[in-house]
Amino acid sequence: MLLPATVACGVFMTSLDQNVVVTALPGIGESLDRPPSQLGLLITVYVASLIVTMPLGGWLADRFGLRNVYCFALLVFASASALCGLSENIWMLVGSRALQGCGGALMGTLGQVVILSSFPRDRTLKINMYISLAGQSGPLVGPLVGGALTTYVSWRWIFYINIPIALTAALLAASLFPSTIKPVRTPFDFPGFLLVGSGIGLLVFGMDSLAAKDAASSLIGIELGLAIVILAVAAFYCLRARNPLLDLNLLRIRTFRISFLTGGSLDTIGLSSVVFLLPLMFQLGFGMSAVQAGSLTFVAAIGSLIMRFFMPRLLNRFGFRRVLVTNTPIVALLVAGFALMQESLPAWIVLAYIFVFGVFRSVQWASTGNLSYSDIAPEQLARFSALYYILWQLAVAISVGLAAAALLSLLAGGGKASVDDYRILFVVEGLITLCALSAYLRLTPRDGAHVSGHGAHMSTD
Repeated sequence: MLLPATVACGVFMTSLDQNVVVTALPGIGESLDRPPSQLGLLITVYVASLIVTMPLGGWLADRFGLRNVYCFALLVFASASALCGLSENIWMLVGSRALQGCGGALMGTLGQVVILSSFPRDRTLKINMYISLAGQSGPLVGPLVGGALTTYVSWRWIFYINIPIALTAALLAASLFPSTIKPVRTPFDFPGFLLVGSGIGLLVFGMDSLAAKDAASSLIGIELGLAIVILAVAAFYCLRARNPLLDLNLLRIRTFRISFLTGGSLDTIGLSSVVFLLPLMFQLGFGMSAVQAGSLTFVAAIGSLIMRFFMPRLLNRFGFRRVLVTNTPIVALLVAGFALMQESLPAWIVLAYIFVFGVFRSVQWASTGNLSYSDIAPEQLARFSALYYILWQLAVAISVGLAAAALLSLLAGGGKASVDDYRILFVVEGLITLCALSAYLRLTPRDGAHVSGHGAHMSTD
């Protein structure tokens, strides 16, 4: 199982570094003589670089070979992490974070291709359960790791710890990853890259601007308006180009379209908002410290971990359709239920509720994630992975951007948000999650059966 563990390391590092900076911003600002309010770019530039680079993964893997590109991505990530730790000014750190995002993007998109290329589909369900846990743990572990290292050692070590992990993973990948994939000499789609990259970049920065109190509304409108226009042109181009960098024709595959675009995007937006809103409500609304809030929300990761052991049998017994149709209303109700949280509630009740939420959120994401690739042909895996992770990251960026905008502008009127503002948002996010049910009702009982084993004997290997 060293090969899946190697992929899991890459997924975890990519997700961790997207979130580890949050609690380290005060320490970074003090060291570089910058106020924390000016350091949001460190988060935004990483996400933007991550998403913009993702479309390159499929073409690079076809052109230079899967193993070579994955090892290269790990070395880029390790080098960028070292540069982040050595940074003496804000702009060197911003540039190094952008380079980190490039390496992380290739690791994220190609890791799943490695798994799907190396194992039969009836085994990938179990393997992907544990790998996806590594990605979902990043938002929960990141703030704790960043806060601890910044408090007791130095903020620079939130980057240095990546170096030995990335180098070890590169050595393992060089010896374990398949080398039988024959490179395909397809031309690079430069127009498609410019359109997709500029549109996604503007969208990410525009959504980030929504959360900024001092951002000009006209500038936000221009960014988001241009992003929508450019992405519309990019979609038109990609659907008609001969060898597009981003293969939107994959969305014609019904299970992929339902599990991630029409249904999965809605529940991703709703569920991702909890990771953003809950720590804020605990700290700003209930007066908890960052460590107290992080310790409570971390329980969701424990629920996710435990549920991973039961997911293969659950999907084998009931199938993707029944699980999603049953679980979606439950997880939507749990999201809305955070509105009932009170400062006076005993800690064990809060912990239990967050644990249960982690369990059912894990069921939702594990089901949609594994259903999405069920009807993808082997030769489409690299292009599928790039499109999948771009849609995922965009859904998360949109989730956080809209939640922050509603919290700071619509509900709080530009001032400090109250606990009641958070409660209203949790109800709204629960309704958004519930809307995904209309898409999952279009699934059939046999959809994804060759992955889940539903209706047939499931291997116990």
